[in-house]
Amino acid sequence: PVQDVIGRYVELKKAGRNLIGRCPFHSEKTPSFTVFEDNYHCFGCSAGGDVITFIMQIENLDYPDAIRFLADRAGLDIPDDTVYYETKKQVLSRERNFALNVAAAKIFHNNLLLPEAKQAREYLEKRRLTMPIIKHFGIGFAFDDFSRTTSELKKLGFTYEEMKEAFICGISKNGNYYDYFRNRIIFPIIDTSGKVVAFGGRILDNSQPKYLNSSDTPVFKKSKTLYAFNFAKNVASGSVDETNPGNYAKAGELILCEGYMDVIALHKAGFSNSVATLGTAITSEHARMMARVAKTVYISYDSDNAGKAAADRALKMLYDAGIEAKVIKINGAKDPDEFINNFGAASFAKLLGSSSGQTDYKINNIIGKYNLSNPDEKLKAIGEACAELSLVFPEYKREVFVIRLSEITGVAKETLLAEIKRKSSLNKRQANKKLVEQSQNNFRHIGDKINKDAARFSKECIIEERILGILLLHDEYIEKIPQDTQKLFATEFNKSLLIRLKELYMEGKNDFAYLNEFYTPEEVGRISSVLEARKALSNNSLEIVLQDIETLRDLQLAHANANQADSEQKDSNDSFLAQMEFLRNKKLNKDNK
Repeated sequence: PVQDVIGRYVELKKAGRNLIGRCPFHSEKTPSFTVFEDNYHCFGCSAGGDVITFIMQIENLDYPDAIRFLADRAGLDIPDDTVYYETKKQVLSRERNFALNVAAAKIFHNNLLLPEAKQAREYLEKRRLTMPIIKHFGIGFAFDDFSRTTSELKKLGFTYEEMKEAFICGISKNGNYYDYFRNRIIFPIIDTSGKVVAFGGRILDNSQPKYLNSSDTPVFKKSKTLYAFNFAKNVASGSVDETNPGNYAKAGELILCEGYMDVIALHKAGFSNSVATLGTAITSEHARMMARVAKTVYISYDSDNAGKAAADRALKMLYDAGIEAKVIKINGAKDPDEFINNFGAASFAKLLGSSSGQTDYKINNIIGKYNLSNPDEKLKAIGEACAELSLVFPEYKREVFVIRLSEITGVAKETLLAEIKRKSSLNKRQANKKLVEQSQNNFRHIGDKINKDAARFSKECIIEERILGILLLHDEYIEKIPQDTQKLFATEFNKSLLIRLKELYMEGKNDFAYLNEFYTPEEVGRISSVLEARKALSNNSLEIVLQDIETLRDLQLAHANANQADSEQKDSNDSFLAQMEFLRNKKLNKDNK
């Protein structure tokens, strides 16, 4: 049942006949994610669909992989030919891409064992990486050669176009294919299902950039992937022996780092719940990934200014995802890798215990920026600190920090609370204004990324969605509507859905699940919204559908008449202007004579 599958990712509570929880696809504090008998829908972000859609979105899988994922979980075997998937924009199939990445990973790893890779092995030894840890992470090496990797992959039957799409090679100005990764230690990036999806490379000389990562491909999205999450998620979910003296990882916790070497050093030291973003800032998708397996995340970024700025962003993202976030302050080293090598794992474990919570960290940073003996700077510090505390709830938690701020600044607690209350009221007004603007934009379909024609044809879009919602509820109406109905649809997305529903009906496929073959989870979410809107209404008769179709016909005719009138007016204007130009030229010719 859909409730059982979703319940493994979302904490659900009974609400009448349905279940509700906090949406795993956007950050929210008040639950708006509803699970019905055979589908789900979020009334906050409009995510929705069936169990297949849910797995596609939450596990970042395509349709066939989601089917296989669910089948494996249920202990079922499915023949490959039962899953149909049409790639529309990808040059190579996902399966081909996975095969290519595995082959490349083996080449890179085998390279590291060759005699001519001595420099690479010495570098890893210098970084204190033993062969067991190298094998555990599948670390490899790309030689400083123009096309060594691509040549080997070509011999295995992969094409240059496939390699380019997978970000293994590029094309030079003179049209030659070259290895994307050269003279680099290679770190394979593995998804949650254990498949190699991309690579990161660390240069061995002083060339720039020091780290190079694969760009997004058909099987890899940086914004949805965390390095070593395939290992750490199991540990954070509870598969950890906390009695083992060499293991410092705890269930329900993750450690977030900036780079590959930090993560590997932490795993080697017993912190196997460590992950890192891949050459990009943390995203809301990363935060929600972590929220599925952990209640607490320790941020262990570099101690420089860039690291502090990144920690600020991570704190907000994690807080919005409902995670308790803490910042580890690293003294005597620039990053976790260097700290562990200098001071050992036990010392790093103590840093976890003394880490700062979100508010504590931010207030310390604000106070640290200013010279409090200078009145003007002191006022700025108080203003920023009060603005930060106005976002802290509940109020008893806020008061703890107000007392501390009062002691540091010498300003009375009551004065600080009055300023915080003023800023809190301002926050509320701004939030309400933003909510109204967003609601208006949604109603007008402004910025609609799924149905891009909706803003231009807002009246038609409302009618089209009403028709589609009823057809989704009653597919037997499809054979009773006029054959030319799709020609009356003004928006391409809705038109494509109507055509698809007619095709599926003719094939006897009357299950919502089939839509996952042709639409992205976001698009299925929109379709789910259309369906849920009609479910809430009692009258979903064929009569309404037929009336709406005639209304679309009238609108189309009105548009055609208006366009014809505009065209005739333009022709009339053009004729008048041409006449005036003729008379002007005639007069000029007469004057010249």
